[in-house]
Amino acid sequence: ADEYEDYIVLTTEYYWHWDLKNSGLDVYEYKKLMQKLMGYGGLEIFATDDPEITSHPANCLMARIGSRISIEQLQAFDDIRFMNRFFF
Repeated sequence: ADEYEDYIVLTTEYYWHWDLKNSGLDVYEYKKLMQKLMGYGGLEIFATDDPEITSHPANCLMARIGSRISIEQLQAFDDIRFMNRFFF
């Protein structure tokens, strides 16, 4: 819907929330499934230094940047994604 163009929609994918046991998938197969599912909504993987996300390679941050997001809003999103950087 058009109103989503005014927002940054995000999801944090943590492997410990996934139903690995009942799905029959391993952690990386489940990650691929989640990325495909979120991709249908236009979400893409974004890098981050968030400790919970970087604690395991299957975890990830995904987001969809609305077409009406300003440069300032995008910069604020980048600042939040990299709160642990010191020299950039």
